[in-house]
Amino acid sequence: MPTNAEAMASSLAARGVQYVFGLPGGEIVAFIDACRRAGIRFLLTGHEASAAWMAQVVGQITGVPGVCASTLGPGATNLVTGVANAWLDRAPMLAVTAQIPGAAMDTMTHQRVPLDRLFAPLTKGSFAVGSDDTVALIERSMDLAAAPRPGPVHISLASDLAIQEYHEQPRQAAIELSIAAPNLHPIISRLEAAARPLVLIGLGATPAAAPAIRAFIDKLQAPFLVTPKAKGIASEDHPLFAGVASGMAIDRDIVETIKSAVLIIGIGFDPVECDKTWFADVDVVSLDSASMAEGRYRPLEAIGDLGALVASLNPTPKPWRASLPKREARSGLSPLRLIEEVRSIFPRDGIATCDVGSHKLVMGQFWRSYEPGTFFMSNGLSGMGFGVPAAIAAQLCHPQKHVIAVVGDGGMLMMLHDLVLIRELSLPILVVVLSDRSLSLIRVSEERRGFPAYGVDFIPPDFAAIAQAFGIAGRRVSSIAEAKSCAEQALTDRTPFVLDVPIDYDEYYDLV
Repeated sequence: MPTNAEAMASSLAARGVQYVFGLPGGEIVAFIDACRRAGIRFLLTGHEASAAWMAQVVGQITGVPGVCASTLGPGATNLVTGVANAWLDRAPMLAVTAQIPGAAMDTMTHQRVPLDRLFAPLTKGSFAVGSDDTVALIERSMDLAAAPRPGPVHISLASDLAIQEYHEQPRQAAIELSIAAPNLHPIISRLEAAARPLVLIGLGATPAAAPAIRAFIDKLQAPFLVTPKAKGIASEDHPLFAGVASGMAIDRDIVETIKSAVLIIGIGFDPVECDKTWFADVDVVSLDSASMAEGRYRPLEAIGDLGALVASLNPTPKPWRASLPKREARSGLSPLRLIEEVRSIFPRDGIATCDVGSHKLVMGQFWRSYEPGTFFMSNGLSGMGFGVPAAIAAQLCHPQKHVIAVVGDGGMLMMLHDLVLIRELSLPILVVVLSDRSLSLIRVSEERRGFPAYGVDFIPPDFAAIAQAFGIAGRRVSSIAEAKSCAEQALTDRTPFVLDVPIDYDEYYDLV
């Protein structure tokens, strides 16, 4: 008879899981070894947050919930940031943590953390092996993670149960939910009556819905905006493209564009991506796979399959124009110029991942995306450290594509350990570090609020030299032209490369 850990691993393999990302401890090794024997590769990360971010992006790209695993206690608590990120970013994920044996739970306080209460607010469900048939628990958890609205599910595995024999138990009958057909007539009426509609595409818009969304835009002939998580769903070289909302660079101009419209057609728009509440003050009709109504935000909604909903609208053309605001890059070590120059030599279908910081706001607005699934950013949670783990996951899913991670020096310091995995797997990722010697986004915020710049400046290391110490090629440059040349060569060579680019953060005061 298989053990519970073996039953879990076999079930995950049957669902198409290829990788488990994590950092082991003694209490989770039975599960990790069971995954090995089931043909699932365990990839060791230097921190559990990296494991969760990798699992998130694998889930977003493949549609199969990505899996991360950790030990109990600190291993589980270290997963929390990545799990919370998946929760706010609608990413299907399964997080498996070890737990203290049930018989010792009342007595053993060492590393004892109430994992069910820790993960419950950040997941679609937190379950314990042993409470139900183990195989049924895995199947139900994977289904739950992938179902609208997608998100993380947590499973705790007590170390004694992991090695106990699995005995099939009677399964609960699946509950068939009857879902009423969405009533699109009120939305169609509002759309027909609106002289100046504007389309706002958000993170609920999946690649599967992209053809219907593109066709809708072409027929409506009204401007469209995307949020950072939806970049590429509609091509950003389209003549109707009006920019990226919300909270990115030149945000004031973008919000003015939104307010100039009579009606906002939200397609998968989730306010979690907004750092202000303008969405509650404009007229919005919303198409999505789940309701986003909360607080003062009460749009007229239609809930269902997004592609089918959009295809059913069949609008009459409502042509008007909203210009994408322009910003000229400064001379010298301009972060905007760097991003534009690197984009000019990066393949159209290549995948870009972005970390969090001032550069995120510039990347989100000015890095052009043309295809679905080619841009990844942490935005709902906005967690620093996302960029490099996301790039690893993207390269694993798309080994033939070019992948670039654009990160700040603060975020790179958090995730240096990921260079070990990049080297081990020979992943040809180009990591571009924008080194400005500061947590510049916080510096700008401090000074705008009348505070002196304090607690934000630091002396960054030579990241190119560090990369070389990890066995990865790296170079520190002194000009945008040199950075572009190095990036182009790295993309041609298809080898891991870290490009350290000192930049001037003064430009951020004009953009963010």
